[in-house]
Amino acid sequence: MLIIPSESRGGSSSLVHRTEKSYQPVHPYRGAKIESTPPLEPPPKRTAKVKAKSSLASPPLAQTSSRPSKHVAEEPPSSMSDETPIDSMEWDGWPDGDFSALFSIGFVEEHDNLQVHWATRPLGGRGGSSDAEVWQDGKLTRRQCQGVIECENTNCQVVTRPQTRPSGLVKQLSAPCSCGSQLVHYSCSVRSTLHTFVGGVYYYNGGTHNHSRPTVRLHMSKKEKGKFAEIVEEHPTTGPLKLLVGRPGAAGPAKSVAHISPVLVNADRVKYERRQVLKGSGGYGGDNFLKEFAKFEEDNPDFIRTSQFGQIAVIVMQTPFMASLLVKSAIIESEAVNGLVSDAAHGFWLDRNTLLIVSSVYEPLHLKCWVPAAISYSNGGTAEHYRIHFFELFLSIGQECDERGINMTDDMFANVVDFSLAERNGFILAFVDFWRRRVPDERTVNELLEAAPKLLKGCVQHFRSQIARVKKISGVVDPAQTDVFASAAKKLLTCQTIEEFTTQANQFIEAFPRAETWIRWWMLPAHACMLFPSFRVMDVALWEKIPETTNAEEAMHWKMYAGLGKSFGLLPGLKALVAFAEYYRTQFDAKKRRFISCGVKVHYGLDRQHWKVTASLHGRTKYNRTPGAGPSTVKNDGRPPDTAKALIGRRKHKAMEYEKGYVWRNNSCWLDASLIAIFSAASRDYSMSMEPMFAGLPIGHPLLDLRQLIHTRLHLPLAGYEEGGCTILSDQRDGFRKILRTTPRTLITSLTGFGHLFVCLEKSIFTPEAERAASYFRMFTLELKSCDGSGEQQEHFALGKIKLRNECQLSPAVYQQYQGNLRAWFADLMRPSKPQALGGCWRVYEGDTFCLGNTVCHEVVLNIPNILIIEMGEPPSDGHWDIPSALYPYPSNSVATAHGVKYSIAAHAYVSTKERHFITRYLSSDGTKNRIFDYDGREHEGHAILQSSSALKTLLTGSTHLLRDIPATYQLDAIIYHLDGGEPAQQYFRKQQIMLAKKLGLQLT
Repeated sequence: MLIIPSESRGGSSSLVHRTEKSYQPVHPYRGAKIESTPPLEPPPKRTAKVKAKSSLASPPLAQTSSRPSKHVAEEPPSSMSDETPIDSMEWDGWPDGDFSALFSIGFVEEHDNLQVHWATRPLGGRGGSSDAEVWQDGKLTRRQCQGVIECENTNCQVVTRPQTRPSGLVKQLSAPCSCGSQLVHYSCSVRSTLHTFVGGVYYYNGGTHNHSRPTVRLHMSKKEKGKFAEIVEEHPTTGPLKLLVGRPGAAGPAKSVAHISPVLVNADRVKYERRQVLKGSGGYGGDNFLKEFAKFEEDNPDFIRTSQFGQIAVIVMQTPFMASLLVKSAIIESEAVNGLVSDAAHGFWLDRNTLLIVSSVYEPLHLKCWVPAAISYSNGGTAEHYRIHFFELFLSIGQECDERGINMTDDMFANVVDFSLAERNGFILAFVDFWRRRVPDERTVNELLEAAPKLLKGCVQHFRSQIARVKKISGVVDPAQTDVFASAAKKLLTCQTIEEFTTQANQFIEAFPRAETWIRWWMLPAHACMLFPSFRVMDVALWEKIPETTNAEEAMHWKMYAGLGKSFGLLPGLKALVAFAEYYRTQFDAKKRRFISCGVKVHYGLDRQHWKVTASLHGRTKYNRTPGAGPSTVKNDGRPPDTAKALIGRRKHKAMEYEKGYVWRNNSCWLDASLIAIFSAASRDYSMSMEPMFAGLPIGHPLLDLRQLIHTRLHLPLAGYEEGGCTILSDQRDGFRKILRTTPRTLITSLTGFGHLFVCLEKSIFTPEAERAASYFRMFTLELKSCDGSGEQQEHFALGKIKLRNECQLSPAVYQQYQGNLRAWFADLMRPSKPQALGGCWRVYEGDTFCLGNTVCHEVVLNIPNILIIEMGEPPSDGHWDIPSALYPYPSNSVATAHGVKYSIAAHAYVSTKERHFITRYLSSDGTKNRIFDYDGREHEGHAILQSSSALKTLLTGSTHLLRDIPATYQLDAIIYHLDGGEPAQQYFRKQQIMLAKKLGLQLT
């Protein structure tokens, strides 16, 4: 029945009946004849009329009808009897027509519990049990078809599955079709009744579907899932898109997986189903896993030695072939390939915390390679996990010795391992367990605990790799001293006595104090006895016969990944390991048969280790390692000019030149710009001034770290461009920033905050013992008071303390006083200040005045800094400063200038308050020519770029408003000058100032 909108009937609303198509199709699940009295009475047909809710707009967008769908249902195939259980036919998920059939339990399980693709809703059912012996007493389940939703437009082919909930159905019908027409819900009265019992399911289907099948299916059948899983397992690395388009093949792409089921047309569904297949059985637990694991053991009876599940879960695997390799008839004297090598891989299992522990042994006769002797799944890396693995390994060695009548010794357990404490303790505990079980009364527990460590040798490659890692940490090892660090650390491996080792270790710690914690970890007894010959507890002969690294096991892990893959679930991983173990057995058997009779070759050439033969003949294993070997320089005359050199020719302009700097990171520009500017000045006489002046600083003083930064940059090849920025400089900068943050009163409160190194270089970090180093950056002044006396009191003097003078900072007021003449300001700064009247005499005690004279005060500069930093302050509003190329403490004293008492310009620092960023322009000199660079840590990956001109005028000197190539919004923040004569010039200046003090009546020493 169809609800017709009022407009289509000329304004009157009525119900119009449409004829229902009537036919009685035959269905494959129906019996040979329709029962006169069906087992269950089919439900009576009802004509349904569903009206849209009152909230829907009028006229209604959705309509409901019980008439047949405009699409004709498919004609079902022939019938079959229901008198015997069905267990061999195909269930397509589209049951139709009146039929009843008995399906066996095997058929039901094979076809996903008789899953259907019609849109159905459960009707519920009471009574019955799935454990009943006959179907009449079985559990009752009923479901009714919900029909389909179709478009009213006869040319539209959309057939949609209706929602099973009324609210969802109304929501579907309230929306128009994608073509804009109205949607109509065609209801269906077909009901199915199922009786589930121990023998299977008795299925009764009542009625014929008067509509077409929904075009959207939600489920795949078990058979379809099997086909899809088979493809994914054969092509595990093929992604969803390739599966959907057609996986690549030698003869072109294969069929798309969409041919398996229409469900797989959806790329997201393909992705989901693929992930489910690859995920497999990722863990253990539950009856299903136990059944699958039991079947795995049944299929591979000689593979699992022991299995334990729980908080400590370990599965130890070993084939008879693997066990047979553990005991050799003779020691191999030509190479250090005896004993065992053990290590754990972290990438084999899906869970990254789960380990694959492998112990390998060398097969010297046929394979001539390392072969796994015991493999363990381990859900952790504790000593108990390793204990189980090693115990089973030792048991297999004992069993092999017993079978072959060989006397068993401790040396058979000799193992090369890494420095994991859990692995070491697990080995020792397993050793004790084994011998206490095998020969309980031969040795005590303490004797066994003492004997076990003598069978462990540490991997020296781990130590070498650590050396290479630590030497790259510039805060620990000076980049200029990396070779010294590596040589000193490796020398510990050659020490033969403990006394020699202790001496060498102390020298190492003294030379690299920040690496002390690192080297002392290696000096722990548990580690040292496995690594350093001087601490060795293993027999020397045995030590020399087994490998010195676990590289063989690392290569075994790579071989597993290459041959099997990574990230396995538990059961798929176990199956993969079976194949891996079988690979070695097959290779061994093929090689062995070839020696005995006419077996198959497993490699080309006479020797599998062909690189050893090549090395013995030519001294190297690869041609490209031959001196002078390289790509051919012969030009191909069949190739047109197609290179930049051939097409463009020589550049008319010089290529950009760069110098390495610091890569900007987390507001580091204030520190980067300051370090670049200071280096441009300090590098001019580093060894003559900065190095000796900072030598007396106490250990840990931040100025020592600053000197280290200058030293590192001075010894690095700065020219050129380094992709990604200079890591050494940037890492060292970050370390210095942290030191400043932790140094008291440096005014740095955050590692990512916006600061200023010139502010950090305040007197807060200049302690008394750092006085000489402080003079590198700051002026020292002396205050002199003089009183003319009165009456009997003669003229007298008072000296104040020598103190650090305040920083040199300009201001608009200073500009007005000197009219922007920086030289005049500086010359005035160096002269003794004019006497300032202070009033009465300072000689007063408890309110009583001892002298009625008048007091004046003089300030004398006793020391000038090596690096003069002039902070520009707020720029003047009505003029500009004139920046000279040189400043003279004694402008008219040519002798002093000849002694180097002269400041030459080195760098500018600029700041943008808008962008909150610092940049630097600096003068780089190689002794023959000056070059000016612009540095911005956020540009060119922290590299400074060379200015095209080397003229100081308009780049570093002259009127501030005429300085060119300065980015918009930036203003001059500081000017950095360098004292030409260095510390000797400081000393000359001090002598001159002392002579000046004598003229004032002062005797200074």
